Amino acid sequence: MIGVTTSRELLERRGWDVVYVPHVEIEAYNACYRVEYDGERIYPPAADDLEIPLDEIWISERWRPYERFVLYHELREIEYRA
Repeated sequence: MIGVTTSRELLERRGWDVVYVPHVEIEAYNACYRVEYDGERIYPPAADDLEIPLDEIWISERWRPYERFVLYHELREIEYRA
């Protein structure tokens, strides 16, 4: 569709990387992130447990087929936390 920006495109514009990790590493969370959003570091406590580097969003490899839904959710959560 013309004029539609995907969540993946929005994340890439901000310089955030999407990293797929083995499910056993992130099974308690499914997905998690540590990003800089408009000059502020945004992340849940789980990002410390998982040692997620800055500007990365981690997703369980199990959820790869559902990337667009997971990224949409994570982006909205980041915006909400900011």
